[in-house]
Amino acid sequence: MYPGWLKSLAPFAQGLFMLACLTLVLTGLYLAAPLVNQVLLALFLAVMLDPLISRLAQRGIPRILSSLLVIVIMLLLIVITIMSLSASAPDLMQLSRQAPALIAARLQTLVQSLGQMGMALTPDELLKFVDASAVVRLITTQLSLIPGLLSWWLMVFLMVLFMLYELPMFKTLLRASMRNAALFMALEEGIQSVTVYVRVKTLTGLLGGLIVWVAASASGMKFAFLWGVLMFVFNYIPVLGSFLAAIPMVIQTFILFNAQASLLVAGFFVVLNLFLSTLLEPLMLGRRLNMSLTVQLLAFLFWQALLGMTGAILAIPLTFLLKKVWLALR
Repeated sequence: MYPGWLKSLAPFAQGLFMLACLTLVLTGLYLAAPLVNQVLLALFLAVMLDPLISRLAQRGIPRILSSLLVIVIMLLLIVITIMSLSASAPDLMQLSRQAPALIAARLQTLVQSLGQMGMALTPDELLKFVDASAVVRLITTQLSLIPGLLSWWLMVFLMVLFMLYELPMFKTLLRASMRNAALFMALEEGIQSVTVYVRVKTLTGLLGGLIVWVAASASGMKFAFLWGVLMFVFNYIPVLGSFLAAIPMVIQTFILFNAQASLLVAGFFVVLNLFLSTLLEPLMLGRRLNMSLTVQLLAFLFWQALLGMTGAILAIPLTFLLKKVWLALR
């Protein structure tokens, strides 16, 4: 497995050399993250869509035509979503400018309670500890960048189109050229498990996003569609996703209503997260991936630091596939 000169080194020197190589690889991935993210996401989407395209091809629809049709439908959905989110940007910008004053007014009651306990603080001093308006400003900033995402997604789907067309030929070539049959089997099994995982997360994310959208609309909250989209996207993030999606909505409720209403919203998200992640997803997934919560959290932190938001979303699939490859090579 190792070159002769590497075997001649002491075990500690071998480990140090491999650590240095790993550091170089990770540094390269970090620096090339904008390009790597597009390629990874395109490859991921191509692998996920391949069963559907193959099924359509068996029914007589040419592969290139079915691939183009599916990609156009997905691109239209993304364009509609981006246009809807962009419409929320002006109102969010106005809310971000008003947020400090509104939060200070809401904190007045808390200041009075702390004063009775002998802790003399002002709302402005409390805002130094928790700058809730920063969350609103962050979301507003991201929304302002959304129109530029169209060209980014267009390039991703262009790569997906070519990957879907050439995927059967690539799999045949890979099967013929790969000497380690166990490695190919491990990759195939890993991809099948990841495909099921992504389908389940997509279904539960759609369900969660729809519930949040309907609940927010029914309660008269602004930006209901935005909160539903956040719930759908953040559902792919392991362990912390649903809780991260709850933060902006809890802050908005606190700003526009009161602390009691924000606690109700937080409780709603806790119940929703328990329903999706501890009841529905295990029922649909079983023990297919068999990854503990600690491993999922560490995978999220590692891939998010390396590749950003795309790494956070693909953390579980990437970690599971690397685990399967590592076990096959041992």
